[in-house]
Amino acid sequence: MHSRARRRGPRETGAGTLAGRMAALPVLLLVLVLLLARAPLFDVLRFGLFLAVGVTLPGVVLWRLVGAYRGSLVEDFAAGFAIGTAVQLIVYLASASVGLQRWSWGWAPIVLVLAVLDRDVRNRIWRRAETPLAPWTAWLLSLATSLVLFAIYRKGPERYAPAYVDPLVSDPGMAFHHALAASAKADVPIVPLWIGGEPMKFHTFFHQITAATSWATGVELTTLIYALAWLPFALAGCALVFAVTQRFTGVVWVGPLAVLAAGLGGALEPLHDVSIGGVSMVAGAYLSPTQNLGLMFALLLALLAIDVLRKQAPRSRWLLLILVALAAAGAKATVLPMAVCGFLLVFLFRRSTKAAFFGVVIALGLFIGSAIVVFGGESSGLQVKFGDLFVHLPPYESIRAGVDSDGRAQLISAAVILAAWGLAVVGVLFLRRFWRDPGGIYVAGFAIGGFMAALVTNQPLSFYRMAFPFLAVLSCVGLARLVERLDDRRSGVLIAAAALLGLVGCGVARWTAADRPGVKEPLIWTVAALLAAGLVVALGWKVGRRGGGLPTAFFAAVVAACMVGAAALPLIGLVSGQASDVVYGRPARGGPTAAQADAARWLKENSSRSDLIATNAHCIVRRGDSCDSRHFWIAALAERQVLIEGWVRTNRSLRISATTGTDPAQVPYWNKDQLAANDATFTSPSVAIIERLRKLGVRWLYADNLAGEVSPELKQFVRLRHATLDATIYEIR
Repeated sequence: MHSRARRRGPRETGAGTLAGRMAALPVLLLVLVLLLARAPLFDVLRFGLFLAVGVTLPGVVLWRLVGAYRGSLVEDFAAGFAIGTAVQLIVYLASASVGLQRWSWGWAPIVLVLAVLDRDVRNRIWRRAETPLAPWTAWLLSLATSLVLFAIYRKGPERYAPAYVDPLVSDPGMAFHHALAASAKADVPIVPLWIGGEPMKFHTFFHQITAATSWATGVELTTLIYALAWLPFALAGCALVFAVTQRFTGVVWVGPLAVLAAGLGGALEPLHDVSIGGVSMVAGAYLSPTQNLGLMFALLLALLAIDVLRKQAPRSRWLLLILVALAAAGAKATVLPMAVCGFLLVFLFRRSTKAAFFGVVIALGLFIGSAIVVFGGESSGLQVKFGDLFVHLPPYESIRAGVDSDGRAQLISAAVILAAWGLAVVGVLFLRRFWRDPGGIYVAGFAIGGFMAALVTNQPLSFYRMAFPFLAVLSCVGLARLVERLDDRRSGVLIAAAALLGLVGCGVARWTAADRPGVKEPLIWTVAALLAAGLVVALGWKVGRRGGGLPTAFFAAVVAACMVGAAALPLIGLVSGQASDVVYGRPARGGPTAAQADAARWLKENSSRSDLIATNAHCIVRRGDSCDSRHFWIAALAERQVLIEGWVRTNRSLRISATTGTDPAQVPYWNKDQLAANDATFTSPSVAIIERLRKLGVRWLYADNLAGEVSPELKQFVRLRHATLDATIYEIR
């Protein structure tokens, strides 16, 4: 029996069963619970119906019709949702340019009617999946996905939704995205509503998609951005990580492990009170919705690239690749440059592969086009700064306090960060014969491009967070290649045992790090714990007389322990407030009170879209002459243009920050005379000042009573329209 088991090797994915299909129920139930926990039932129903009928189903039709795909349902529905999102985006951009935003959903019923009425189309689409998942794979994937989604929920909606009710719990970045989505509902092109007269050259496709969803469903932008929109993108991202992994191996546990590692891993966290730097999907899926959307498109682009580089028929898959690349071009600026690296590496290693050449041309052409059309030649503050990564991540400050030179602190910080990141993906060292596969080379090129950009630019996490899921896939595939040498069908038991001991070892090492100063000892103890876990599992494996040599079992166990051990801190954060604050940070201050938010909403209901607002609220935090002007929530909630609210997160402020070295949030306003005149309206009003605002087009005044002094004489020059304890609305007569 033992020898026969060894000859069989790792068990591959088998035929689907009812037990396998039932694995989808826990995920679907969790999705429903997470949505209903922070959003009204009717909004959830409208949102879910639109995603199912207006995005996913027509997307699946195009995925199967154009791409001739009939893989697993997990892949089909995730890819279908991404394809449907890309088409919805392009249709919205076209319809918004002619004022037909509210009808941008009209493409979906056309596709569905074609899929039902045409016999040839029906025969190509409505067929069973050709490679259904084995039950064990399905249930492991369900567990891994559920853990990732729940962790995102704990970091995101559980903290920040419902939004705008507690000024001590806010995130300026979310209000920024809210304001851009509000502009996307009516403005072509998008403008920064929080500051008048400034253009906005930014990756704004998430905001157009959100605006399209709001028009189609009637759900408010606040509910979409803070409670609903994150989940389908994150769910599709998990499924696509699994699908990309399945392109390289069908071993039962590898795809689910890749989802867990990409979703929660990324870096070993040996320090008790300082995070190395979150790079997993959980780190950016909620507070960076553009990252969440961009990663979904990047993963689907990789899936298509793998197939076309392997010259799998039909050639019409190139159409899907171009469609996804178009959507990715303005979803996240980091995607296409990294895709160019992927195709270019294939072209170089495979010696002028025609498919790779076309891939380079397409990705590079779209990147150059997006740099001109979407970004207008703006760099959004991106600069070449080698090693900036090692100074701006949290370990540097704690290291600098204990050493005598800045150079030495940077060197130690670099060693710690690279070790923590590298051990989390150490499986890439065991990718034997991997360079023979053009699909594998593309994934490696994409990941290498992101890692190199993280080393040489001043926005390292934007690139590495996009690259990390691909490194997680490669690491899991490398682990599978290593486990193949055991030649034992029960090798999954070794991986499970090593993963469990790795989690325990990292948790214990982190707990004991509270009594150890510095970073060296905690890191050494964490590595020692992982090596001990690998040795214990390997010895147990040999005592049980399983297949393979002791060194192979040891290395496989250590790799699994490192990859899953990197998820220890996020998992501990699910039950520990201290760990949650370390890995995710504490919610920021500077949001509105409920009364302030209601006053902004009153403006939305009682003003026209073309009305201009002036306000005295500019800083979410003020210390002396320093102003953190990430103040976006009046524009976001009112969905109206404000003369001067905040002024950061614009192309001009980013240029000033880059040239002066000023913190992007602390950039002073460049037109001091206009700012002084704006504020004088509230502190020392007069007929001349009010007349000046009228000539500028201002009709409404939002007087924030908590932002500074508001003169009681103001009501003599303007009409009082709405008053609360915290905010007062005036209309210029």
